Amino acid sequence: MKIEEAKLGVRVRSLRDFNSVPKGTEGVIDEVYPDGVMVAWDLPKGTLPADYKVFPGRFRMPPWFHSHVIRDGFDKQMELEFLEVINEAFGI
Repeated sequence: MKIEEAKLGVRVRSLRDFNSVPKGTEGVIDEVYPDGVMVAWDLPKGTLPADYKVFPGRFRMPPWFHSHVIRDGFDKQMELEFLEVINEAFGI
């Protein structure tokens, strides 16, 4: 993934295994910072809503849902190579 592709709402796939996130897992960039991004992973025990694009500061889903959501931060300069873009975000 390139820095210019790291935008809010972009759907990505992991190109390697991470702790609790297997290679090939899909997720959504739900927060963007000057130096990095946060990805919310779409895991079987923590499936994201189909229209999920932005972290609302808290999850509006039932309390059990939040405990199953895994989010990871990625440095724009050093770690975007571990992600590939599945589709771009439109209208955000």
